[in-house]
Amino acid sequence: MHGLREGPLSDDAVSRFIADNCVPVALNLYVVRKAKGLGGDFFRNVQKQRPAQYQGLYLVRPEGKVLASHQNFKSHKTWPRELLADLQPGLRAFGEVKPRNARLVDPLPERGVGAPKDRGACLAVFLRYSIKGIPLRELPNPTIDSLVLTAGELAELAPAKVEAGAAWKLSEALGRKFCRVLGPGDENTMPRPNEVKSVRFVGKVKSVVGGIAQVTYEGEIAGSHETQSNRGKCHGKAQLTGVGTYDAKAGRLLSLVWVFEGTFIAPPRYDKPARSYSGVVEWRQERAGRAAAFTPAGSPPAARSPR
Repeated sequence: MHGLREGPLSDDAVSRFIADNCVPVALNLYVVRKAKGLGGDFFRNVQKQRPAQYQGLYLVRPEGKVLASHQNFKSHKTWPRELLADLQPGLRAFGEVKPRNARLVDPLPERGVGAPKDRGACLAVFLRYSIKGIPLRELPNPTIDSLVLTAGELAELAPAKVEAGAAWKLSEALGRKFCRVLGPGDENTMPRPNEVKSVRFVGKVKSVVGGIAQVTYEGEIAGSHETQSNRGKCHGKAQLTGVGTYDAKAGRLLSLVWVFEGTFIAPPRYDKPARSYSGVVEWRQERAGRAAAFTPAGSPPAARSPR
């Protein structure tokens, strides 16, 4: 379903159609087409029935018969209507369905907020290519991701000495986990921790007022990844500028916002020109007006699965 998340799947009519009539399942094409066992066999049978379709949506009976599918569209403006036009005949062929009672839920209640005791935190990650001079609605779809840190790793983001001017360096092991900011796309373009070539993140206490320390962060990270198609490596590098707050009395980090300015180079044939992109990593200790997302299946609205 790559490319559909921020398009038709965010449309109310499409979401309602799927929520009321279907059991949604999101699959990683790179994984499922090679998977051994019943899941892989089921998907390969689906693909055989629609050999011209690479990705998109399939409406399938439990026993594996494909009733309808959707991949191509004519216009972004009419994409939701085109998707429904492709899938509705399949629903009619299936027969009467008793609508499910979907409810509003937050599929990732701890993403970007909170630090459960002894469990660390889940940082929210957003990436998007930077293209000047075009309307915001025409920018490429963003990468929405998560970065899970242990309690010890979260503590490493906080200053050991709470006084103005105190500085510290984050460990290389923790820095490597931020490899997720190096690939603005799906996991095919994202370097893994062991593929980070260089990383240096440092923090500094800017000021302390009323027991609350204002913290700044800076640094850089770079890495390369062999794409899953084995057609060559992609490369990413990014500069960090960040801020955070720390409660000296409670001894806990309160919030952080890291902004990355990066450059991504695709594998050969597509490696010129290099493309600039921006990224944000954010987290806060306390919840503050997070809205619930409509996700009937409980699947995260993310381009990449949280880790």
